[in-house]
Amino acid sequence: MATIGTNVGSTTANYFITGNAESVQNNIRRLSSGSRLSNPGDDAAGVAVSGGLNARISRLNAGVEGAKNLISIAQTSDGFLQTIQQELTRMSELAQRATNGAFSDVDRANYNIEFERLKTQINQIATNSNFNGTTIFTTGTLTIAISADGATDSFLTSSLGNLTTLGILGVTIGSTTGAGASISSLSLAIQSIARRRAEVAADVSKFNFHITNLRGESVNTVDANAKIQDLNVADETAQLSKNNILLQASTAILAQANTSQQNLITILR
Repeated sequence: MATIGTNVGSTTANYFITGNAESVQNNIRRLSSGSRLSNPGDDAAGVAVSGGLNARISRLNAGVEGAKNLISIAQTSDGFLQTIQQELTRMSELAQRATNGAFSDVDRANYNIEFERLKTQINQIATNSNFNGTTIFTTGTLTIAISADGATDSFLTSSLGNLTTLGILGVTIGSTTGAGASISSLSLAIQSIARRRAEVAADVSKFNFHITNLRGESVNTVDANAKIQDLNVADETAQLSKNNILLQASTAILAQANTSQQNLITILR
């Protein structure tokens, strides 16, 4: 039906022009950003899921950093323990030499000078050693989250390292009797340090596995998030081409619809 009041064809064409123009703009927005979630309204659920995954990835990376810090503390602790172990070994050697009855008391006194210096050094290490303000040789627990859900694990510190906990506070090699008795005490102390070093090494191994697990989960979570938020450029480019063609076609049809009203002039003549 031909009418003058309403150009239905023009109205319809304009409706499709608006829709096609919006589709082209959405295509351009997604291609420019590289994300299919550039407009949250396109996939509200995807935006929510992606936000949660991004937060989880950040927590996993923070967990890796925390585990690395505990490993650094453990390795620092082992370094000090190794020094103490070497000093105890030297002390046991001095004690062994001091049992030699062929030496005079003056000779043993000379040995005892180094022996006492080493005892002092061991106590200084046990008292002053720290990592970033955290005292290493104190009995306690250093806890860190090792999962994105808040599960924790701990590195157990120990006061083992000072003369009292090692059981060598009163040992001396000033006499053959004292030297002989100190050998047994020093042997036990060396064994205690060796056992503590094994515990520290076990904790290092444990936290290395935590790091491997955290990194693996992080990679998989990143991959899952990419499937939600990353744009398929090939598909989006094809959609852009289609929408551009539709926009051009609807624009051309609008022009046709506007000129069709001119036919009514012929009727009116």
